[in-house]
Amino acid sequence: MMFIKKQIIRFQLPKLIKKSDVSRQTVNYSQAFRIGILVTLTDHEKQHTVDSFIDRLVADHKEIQVLCYDKRRARNKIFGYLQFTNKDISLWGKFKTEHVIDFINNDFDYLMHLDTESDEILDKILCLSRSKCRVGCDNEAHRAFYELMVKATTLEEMCDMILHYVKIVVVKEKV
Repeated sequence: MMFIKKQIIRFQLPKLIKKSDVSRQTVNYSQAFRIGILVTLTDHEKQHTVDSFIDRLVADHKEIQVLCYDKRRARNKIFGYLQFTNKDISLWGKFKTEHVIDFINNDFDYLMHLDTESDEILDKILCLSRSKCRVGCDNEAHRAFYELMVKATTLEEMCDMILHYVKIVVVKEKV
C-alpha cells in the first residue's frame, strides 16, 4: 500500500513545485525567530545529534518546532518530538494528521531538513511548506526543494555546515 502512496506523491510533486505561491527568501539568521526541523527517525544516535543541534539553535534564542517521519510501524514516544507515520497519509497522498498540516502551514523563517537522503513524503512537505527558506543536503534531484543546500556525508557534518552557512548569509534590507 505504501508503494502506491509514494507513486501518487511522486506524480504530484512536479505540479506542487510549479503551483507554489510561497514567496521564498533568505533571512538573516540574527533576525530569524522561528525554525522548523524536518527529520526521519532512525535511531538514538541520530536523535542525540538532532538534540545537540536543537540545543545550539535554542542557545541563539530561536523558537524550534520539530516534525519527525517514522517509517517504522509503531510510534516511538521516547524521541519526544511530533511524529507521523505512513498511517497518517491517505491513499491519495494527503496528510491526515493535524500536527503535520499545522507544521506545513507554519511560517518558519528557516525549515531545516536534517536527512542526507530524502523520499517523496518529505519532499511533499518541503513543497507545501510556507517557510521562507528551506535548507537541506545537496542532491541533484532535490534542488527544487531548497533555497540553501550544503554538501555533507554525515548528519553531524550537515548540522555544522547548516549552522555555519545560515549564520554567514547576509541579506541587505531593501530601501
